[in-house]
Amino acid sequence: MRKDAQKNRDRLIVAARDVMRNEGADAPMELIAERANVTRATLYRNFAHRQDMYQAVLEDDLQIIVARLDVETKTDPFAFIRRMAELIMVYDKFLIALVDMGDYDAEKSQLRMKKVIAAPLAAAQASGRLHPRLTGDDILMACRMLASHWKLDDEPDFDKTFAQRFSLMMQGLGPPTSAPPPQRVPRKNEPPK
Repeated sequence: MRKDAQKNRDRLIVAARDVMRNEGADAPMELIAERANVTRATLYRNFAHRQDMYQAVLEDDLQIIVARLDVETKTDPFAFIRRMAELIMVYDKFLIALVDMGDYDAEKSQLRMKKVIAAPLAAAQASGRLHPRLTGDDILMACRMLASHWKLDDEPDFDKTFAQRFSLMMQGLGPPTSAPPPQRVPRKNEPPK
């Protein structure tokens, strides 16, 4: 690919990421072209379908995460969970918009994400910081829970909400303890067992 063509494609991916995160996954393609400062023809030459653009943004996000994780997991063994949750916030918006795009391979995307988290997950398990029976699917589910619409918490600060959710979740994802499990409290009007 020519240098100027690659530059335009990179600008489109950055603009698409910004527009989709701030305006929603169904934002007009023309808005993405405008933000990237390219023509509509350049946009459609690079991404004939919205799905192609989403996949390029998702792949770019995964590459960014991989590069950051090499550094971050040395100081924070749980950095991969935060990064995956951030990616899933965007990914879930893509899925909502992709309902009508039947040939999107969600399973392939899931496999790529599990591959990205495999090494940090294994390292956190080997150090005893995560439960040894956790799988990549478990981590992705936890990340989806962390990434769920954070404004439901009535907290305007995403970082504060994320930290609270993360702390609560880690109590369940952490290594097994010798303490007995907490006793279940019966609901009101529930017959005794």
